[in-house]
Amino acid sequence: MKKQDVAVQEVRIGGRAYRVRTQIVVEEIDGEDAQAEADGEVRRVGDGDFEMMLSEDEACSIDKSEQAILGTCWPAMRDALSQHLSAVSKKKLKKS
Repeated sequence: MKKQDVAVQEVRIGGRAYRVRTQIVVEEIDGEDAQAEADGEVRRVGDGDFEMMLSEDEACSIDKSEQAILGTCWPAMRDALSQHLSAVSKKKLKKS
């Protein structure tokens, strides 16, 4: 398993600190998971987790691998941002 951790960045909003983290995992799989078709579709597989299956040939291509990483990061980013902004809005309503 290969992991690439991006440096953690803290963002301050109104005196409070918020942590922004990203983790990207590219891993070879076997068993039942390996039977999934490498169709280029992004799937939600958990709370904030998205994945795309690649064939062995695609995984060996820097362009295809890069596109898969970017393709899964975009919906993960949008989902995290949506959840964050919803939580911030609810906090502001409670304070009012």
